[in-house]
Amino acid sequence: MNIKTAIMPVAGAGSRVFPCTTAIEKCMMPIYAGTQSRPVIDFMVEDCARAGIERIIFVTSERGKVQLSEYFEHLNQDLKEQLRQLGKDDILEEELARRAAFNVKYEYIIQPLTQYGTAFPPFLAKDYLRGETRFALMGGDDFVYRQDGTSELGAAIETWNSSDADHVIMGKPISRQEGPKYGILQSDASGKLLGIDEKPPLERVPEQPVANISRYLLSESIWPYLGAEMAKNRGSAEHYITYPINNAVAAGYSFKVHPVGGEYMDGGSFEGLMRASEYISAHPIAC
Repeated sequence: MNIKTAIMPVAGAGSRVFPCTTAIEKCMMPIYAGTQSRPVIDFMVEDCARAGIERIIFVTSERGKVQLSEYFEHLNQDLKEQLRQLGKDDILEEELARRAAFNVKYEYIIQPLTQYGTAFPPFLAKDYLRGETRFALMGGDDFVYRQDGTSELGAAIETWNSSDADHVIMGKPISRQEGPKYGILQSDASGKLLGIDEKPPLERVPEQPVANISRYLLSESIWPYLGAEMAKNRGSAEHYITYPINNAVAAGYSFKVHPVGGEYMDGGSFEGLMRASEYISAHPIAC
């Protein structure tokens, strides 16, 4: 059973890459690889397209909607005319072909400035799913790079289709010393999620930890738990998606852990952007 829709939360302020994000959305920060520059979000959309995703719902800001639309859909008319006047029709045609190659439909939800936390984007997108029973929830300021050109999301979908799990959660294998910086996916020997331990002390980190990287393949059975989370008054605290996931696990729903096979890239910091640029330049996709 295929997944048609991916929800991408991209409304973050991008404080780790200030002051660039005072003018450009965090997900639009560039990665330089070889002779190309591509925004972080481009790698995520490409991964989704390769996995057979037909529709991407961006949960974003008003500014983000404009930037994403101009990058993926409607090329800025002034830029288009300028390229033509400069005789750069070849660049223009290449750019239009790049956009068409994804063959994905885009929709946008504006996230209110007063709503924070990773549980809000899927909650806001529920009515947009139009009866779909399975969907992907994918962070938009990081990505998993596979040098062989295959899709990490596609591999996770295969993991789901070959299991009897209700959901899939993607994770990054890390060193034990890194454990306290992440949400750690606790699982049994079969890869079944037992819970998510958020930034545990080192003594609670397992020998071979797998970190949560905010990538989920979810079924409609998550909605009651997400709704219950959003109904809670957490005051100034944020509503995190890990809360309803842990509650669903406690209620008996199963999550299969999919440790990513590609290289995880954090595009939300200058260090992460530099590392991604260096790594992809040194490991281009084999043609």
